[in-house]
Amino acid sequence: MGKKLGFFVGLVAGAAAAHVAYNRLSDEDKAELKADLQEKMDIAKDRAVDYAFYASDAWDDFKDTFSDQSQAVSEKVKNAASQFGDTHLSPATDDDDSLRSELADVSTSADDDSDDIVLNSEETFGGADVADETAEPENDHQDDTDSDDSKED
Repeated sequence: MGKKLGFFVGLVAGAAAAHVAYNRLSDEDKAELKADLQEKMDIAKDRAVDYAFYASDAWDDFKDTFSDQSQAVSEKVKNAASQFGDTHLSPATDDDDSLRSELADVSTSADDDSDDIVLNSEETFGGADVADETAEPENDHQDDTDSDDSKED
């Protein structure tokens, strides 16, 4: 609240000082001051109008550029979609058939020449029951704590 009151007091004091100074001026000085202020106001208005025109021109340029870019992107997407549809939805060509037959030959030769590695849990883990192993560490842990307690006594 103190800052607002201080600002208000300063504003009132400044206005009072300006009023006293203006009343002490001669009529010629008052007319000159008014003309100077009017000239500065006209310059400020002209600049404001110029900046408004600049902003309007910039906005129009932005809209034109955005429109052109969005049309270009739209055309590229349409071309890509049509190319995708043409290549992936068209019937198989001779190149596709030769590639399919080559892949089929490779897959059948791989089936004949190689042995698959098959692992089952009994061979891998030696027939151990995994459920029994998970229960044992809990018992071991309890046994360790019991033996630790007996060592402390």
